Amino acid sequence: MENIERIERFLHDVIVVELSRMQGIGLSYMPFVAMGQAIEVLGGFLDGKPMKARGQSARRFSACVNKLLGGKYRLANEKNRLHDALRNQMTHAFLPGKELLLLDRASNRAGYKHLQEVDGRLVLVSEDFHDDLCRAVERLRVALVEGRLEAKAISYAGDAGVND
Repeated sequence: MENIERIERFLHDVIVVELSRMQGIGLSYMPFVAMGQAIEVLGGFLDGKPMKARGQSARRFSACVNKLLGGKYRLANEKNRLHDALRNQMTHAFLPGKELLLLDRASNRAGYKHLQEVDGRLVLVSEDFHDDLCRAVERLRVALVEGRLEAKAISYAGDAGVND
């Protein structure tokens, strides 16, 4: 049970609260970097490998997309499109792939919808993306609490510090 509680604290403190803080202070670009990484991290809880296992990025990203986000995200990630253009490009270069249009609600003057295709580009609206990610966190949390997933050991201390 201790592992589940540690994971719940991590998911809440880091993925939900920290990303909410980024959104709350008006950051519109950097949340996409963190959300791309968060998708991969959530997917890491879905496999039987240690969290630090190498070479799992695309698999874990896809696992989260397919099992926790679903729907339009699944379509957006066909041929690893979302993984490559969001997670890889934003993590390694702080630049999105050219097939993405990153917006926040305030800058979305054209009224595009989150996950809409516009001129060959996939629209991502940071607040909507964050809302969907929070729902994915809750799906993962419930699966862990109900015992449908095995809780992995993670080195997160929460209130004791950034990590153990």
